[in-house]
Amino acid sequence: MSETLIIRLGHNEADKLHWLIYSDSEQEIIASGELQNASELANLTDKAINRQFVALLPAADVQLKKVILPAKWNRKLQQALPYIIEDDLACDLDDLYIATAEPFQELQGEETKHGIKVAILNKAWFETWLECLAGYQLTPQKVLPDALLLPYEMDKASAIALDNQWLVKTTDWQIAQVESDWLSTYISAIKVDALKHFSPSEQLSGINDLTLESEESQFDLPLAIFAKQLKNHSFNLLQGDYQVKKQNNILRPAWRAPAIAASIALLLTLGLKGVQVYQLDQQVTLAKQSVIEQYKSAFPGAKVRPHLIKNQLKNRLKQIEGGSDAGFLELMNELVVVFKQVDEFTPDSLRYDIKRNEIRLRAKGKDFQTFGKVKSILEKQGLKVSQGSLNNDGDNVVGEVKVSRQS
Repeated sequence: MSETLIIRLGHNEADKLHWLIYSDSEQEIIASGELQNASELANLTDKAINRQFVALLPAADVQLKKVILPAKWNRKLQQALPYIIEDDLACDLDDLYIATAEPFQELQGEETKHGIKVAILNKAWFETWLECLAGYQLTPQKVLPDALLLPYEMDKASAIALDNQWLVKTTDWQIAQVESDWLSTYISAIKVDALKHFSPSEQLSGINDLTLESEESQFDLPLAIFAKQLKNHSFNLLQGDYQVKKQNNILRPAWRAPAIAASIALLLTLGLKGVQVYQLDQQVTLAKQSVIEQYKSAFPGAKVRPHLIKNQLKNRLKQIEGGSDAGFLELMNELVVVFKQVDEFTPDSLRYDIKRNEIRLRAKGKDFQTFGKVKSILEKQGLKVSQGSLNNDGDNVVGEVKVSRQS
């Protein structure tokens, strides 16, 4: 896959999420944007299809640590690793997930010490995010702490701004997430001689004995810089029980005979029940077609994915707050006119606020003029229309429109 979808998650599901699609072959951004919270992840489900998906965790929620070992790294030490670092941890081992990176060697005095790089995070928190992503058919092939993907040069820290915070990388395996107001204090405390920053900042200029390198030619979206660095990092938090299962695994020889026997038995069973299976299959096909037609009728212009139709319906129902209210149906009747008159205007998601009698419609249009045309048609019908921010998404423009009755 030559394109990568990157989603930077928050500390919790209510936080803002950043996303970006990057073309590895063209070395350019295809699309990017923000989600107000995790409930909007459904907007990215289709964007993950046929693309590598990488999830980034906030640096503040992942502790990177180098552990010195009594011997060269091996399987026995891997089993003992939690107990080796237990004294350095502030919480119960059972609450933590420990992932390992590559072993290393370093000279301490005249003695060469062996060690292993580890990442430590809260297990329940990690699993909650993986389950949240899975709920929107988003399965990451790779999970990393965000600041680890900052460019790094020996004896030179690097930093970039994101959401009024700074992500900092001080060594190849040491990262931090710092509030903007505390940036200069933090940089002074870690005593680095040089800092390369990829975002403009006046806070850094007053630090004594600090050599600043402003990479203005490389200023870019943080996720774009991270995307360019992915090829330099083999580390992945998806290990052990969380490892992505490979498809098309080859059966081991010991399993071939039982597998063949089971296949023969299955074929015989299917042969005996062939007529029944055929009839049931025809019924299922007709039922699926009926569901798809009903879905298209209810949500004109929406893209239908037959194998995900059940989840699509669930997501649509979640997005429509207030259920089958008469006000909602009246507004929907008005919107149907727009869908018929403006072919290049396609709804992506729809939410109804029963208290305000307001429909919030997230849609995709051919260009900015398309949204202006929709607004004009709705206002001529006597509706109050509020248009949110519009963003380019490849060849289209995406945005949000709020529609309600005039007071």
